[in-house]
Amino acid sequence: MGGTDLFGTVVMAAPPTARNVYLFSSRFHTPSGAVRDVIFLSSLLSLPVIAVNAVLLG
Repeated sequence: MGGTDLFGTVVMAAPPTARNVYLFSSRFHTPSGAVRDVIFLSSLLSLPVIAVNAVLLG
């Protein structure tokens, strides 16, 4: 795999999986404030990761 296919695969895999965090939190009764912070930070940190991947694979 290379080129556009590789780039698309990496970009699709780079965003956070917020739904997993939410599902685990509801299952184990974690406070919603902590879950909100984890989802926000992982979403925020995924943007530079996607940008770095774009530069490296571009």
